[in-house]
Amino acid sequence: MSENQIVNVAISGGMGKMGQLVSSFIETKDGFNISGIYDPAQNSEKYHNFDSLEEISGDLLIEFSPSDQINSNLSQLMNSSMNLIVGSSGIEQDTIEELKNTISKDQFICVIPNFSIGASLQKIFSKLANDSFENVTIEERHHNNKKDAPSGTAINLANELKSQTSDTDNSKQSNTHETNLINEINITSIRDEKYIAEQTVFLHNQNESMSIDHIVNDRSAYIEGINYILDAHNDLKGFIHGLENIMIERFKI
Repeated sequence: MSENQIVNVAISGGMGKMGQLVSSFIETKDGFNISGIYDPAQNSEKYHNFDSLEEISGDLLIEFSPSDQINSNLSQLMNSSMNLIVGSSGIEQDTIEELKNTISKDQFICVIPNFSIGASLQKIFSKLANDSFENVTIEERHHNNKKDAPSGTAINLANELKSQTSDTDNSKQSNTHETNLINEINITSIRDEKYIAEQTVFLHNQNESMSIDHIVNDRSAYIEGINYILDAHNDLKGFIHGLENIMIERFKI
């Protein structure tokens, strides 16, 4: 695709909070156009509405469907030739493996558990620190409306870290939080209306400890990561899991 060619972007889950945030942003970005939105829950009065996943057309599809729909949606999109950016939570490992196996040589698929630049940096720094701090726990805090716990961001991070100790009680729950064991790492999930999205990684060894904290104060933070991918889209190929794997090229570590 020529760098001067207009990129037509479709948005699935386009009437959700993130979908609307992204469409408003793309309207202001040179070189990009919204081909339409797909959202079975609500039609848009501003953009073209696709009636089904099969009708979606464009150069790039951004998928923001709810966690209870995302695996079904992706199973129907497996053989699409469109480039794909997936920002939904709740993607199963089997679905990820299928995406890897069905991607065409001229296509890219980005599965992004968190579009925040800060969350990506937190992951990069946590992986670096994990070599010296072998014991890890994670606490993630989100708004009451977030359906999945632990968050996809926390699960993705836990699966790429290691911990020598873990709490054997991995099913603690209360009215405000629950704790789950993922890859031998305890993740405490807190849901409260006072949070948008926060995550703290606690690391310690025998002699010292440290924590890496990330707090989202406004959902507009996620636009920075989406913009990062859109700016890099001409250079992307293959399957990419995590914004940090695009950002890491910036660092000489």
